Amino acid sequence: MKKEFYSEHTLLLTNCGREDCSDLHSWGPGIRPCYIIHYVIKGAGWLEYGKKRFYIQAGQSFLLYPYTVLRYYPDPEQPWEYTWVDFMGENAPELLSNTGFSPACPVSPAISPQQILPLYERLCSLDILYHNKGEACGLLMALLGLYADSFPGSSALNSHREDNRLSTAILLIQTHCHKPEFNVEALCESMHINRVTLYRLFREALYISPNTYISRYRLEQARSLLEMGFSVKNTAFSCGYSDPFYFSRAFKARYGTSPASFKRKDNGTHL
Repeated sequence: MKKEFYSEHTLLLTNCGREDCSDLHSWGPGIRPCYIIHYVIKGAGWLEYGKKRFYIQAGQSFLLYPYTVLRYYPDPEQPWEYTWVDFMGENAPELLSNTGFSPACPVSPAISPQQILPLYERLCSLDILYHNKGEACGLLMALLGLYADSFPGSSALNSHREDNRLSTAILLIQTHCHKPEFNVEALCESMHINRVTLYRLFREALYISPNTYISRYRLEQARSLLEMGFSVKNTAFSCGYSDPFYFSRAFKARYGTSPASFKRKDNGTHL
C-alpha cells in the first residue's frame, strides 16, 4: 500500500491569494473557519480583534484565528495590498505555538519582502486542489518556520515547555470549540496528556480549570455572534451546543440574562 507523504488532517493549505485594496475593500465583522495569515506588501490598515484595534503597516503580518469575531480594513490614506494563506489541521496549533502570534498579539514585526514573499508567491502559484498538495504542505511548514525564526514567542506562554503546552491547549480550544463533542477528554487525547496535567497547567497559569475555560470561551464567542445578529439557535450550534435550551441556561448563568433578551437589547450596551 502506498504511504502518503503527509496527511491532510495534520496540516492543509485551503486557499491563498493576493489583494490590492485601493478600492478600500474591507472584511467583516465576521468569523473564519480556519487560520489565515496575511502579509502586508505595501500600505497600511486596521485589524479589529475583539475589543482591540491594531494598526498594521507594510512588512508586518497578522494572524486570524478560527471562529473569532474580527474585522480588517485599509487605511484610506494609504490602502494596503496583502497576500494571504488559509490553513487548518491538527498540527496547526502546535506549529503556531512556536511563533510569537497569540490571541493577545496577532500582529508580527516587519519581515523583509525579499525574505518572505517568495514563499507566498510560490504557494499562490500551486494547484492546491489536485496536483501540488505535498509541495504546498512543505512550503506552508517552511513559512510557519520562518515566522518562528523571525518572530519567536517571547511571552510566558512560549518561554517553557509547560507554557508551550498551555498555549497549544488554548489554540486547540479556539479551533475546535464549535464541535459539540469537543471537551476536556478530547483535548487531553489531542495533546497526549492526562487530565491531572492539563488541570494543573490551567490552574497554575489562568487560575481556572480547563473545563471552565472551554465553557467561558464558548459563551464569549456566543455573545459576539448574538451581537452580530445571529439567531439564538444558530449561535448555539456555532459554539458547540447541540441543545439550544442548555445553551440558554448556560448563557443566563454566566451573563444574568437569556440569549433572547440579550439580542433584544437595542441600547448598544454590553454585559
